[in-house]
Amino acid sequence: MVALQRVSRLVRDPKATAEAVARRLRTPPCLVCGSRRSRTQVVDRKRRSYEIRICQRCLYVSNFTNTVDYTAFESVDSFRLSPRVGTEEHQGREFHMAEMGAEILGRQGLTVMVFGAGRSLDYRHIAKLPAVERVVMSDVVDLGIDADFINIANGTSERFDLIIACEVVEHFTDPRTEFPRLFKLLTKNGLLVCSTNIYDGRNVKNHRYLYSRGHTSYYSPKAIGVIARRSRMRHDFRVPEIATGSAGPRKRYVLFTRSRANSRRIVEYFGRHAYAPSEDVGDAD
Repeated sequence: MVALQRVSRLVRDPKATAEAVARRLRTPPCLVCGSRRSRTQVVDRKRRSYEIRICQRCLYVSNFTNTVDYTAFESVDSFRLSPRVGTEEHQGREFHMAEMGAEILGRQGLTVMVFGAGRSLDYRHIAKLPAVERVVMSDVVDLGIDADFINIANGTSERFDLIIACEVVEHFTDPRTEFPRLFKLLTKNGLLVCSTNIYDGRNVKNHRYLYSRGHTSYYSPKAIGVIARRSRMRHDFRVPEIATGSAGPRKRYVLFTRSRANSRRIVEYFGRHAYAPSEDVGDAD
């Protein structure tokens, strides 16, 4: 029915042709807003060609020539160890995101999920925060990390006050499914904190972030708004301290919550802090 309505609108347009109608219907829908209005750009980088599709309605950018099969990994040793990754001695970005989230929530006995942590051991540091009662790890595949683990693909009845997804959502190949799956894991007054780069609408050829291994999704502010509204979530963008250093100006923390009180607490937190906390400035991702 929806396809027929689109055809009807196009046919009524005097500029529309049969070829234009067919081309529009063959175009895959945007994985965020569903629009078939998109622009394709081929980008050559380091002896590889990437076919980039940019939605012309919400500016969601997809790079599905850059997918990685994470279920094929057998160990976290396959993942790169960078300064943002927590170790036994070093508190990484996930720890600082969780510490911020706990302060925003402002209550004790928090249950925390760290989603897609890779090699990070920040969950051990997070467990020591005074407000935190329980920490679990989660991903689409269990790589043998020595912690409570939940395979998110299998689902769980447990709900969490705070979910940390650091440099994860850009790996989503189906945002319309994967974001709601995370939202569903939140308690009624829970908070999801994501770290990712946000697309500014400029030439994607110059955006290195889009070509990092496994980065398939690049979100504009409008695309994030569509994702939030579709699940009746409130959202906020905040600049982490690393964005003032060598990580570049497009790095953002994106905070999602259903709670109006949490939205107010986010505003109050950033009334006291100029930037969101992160790993040391200059230790870029």
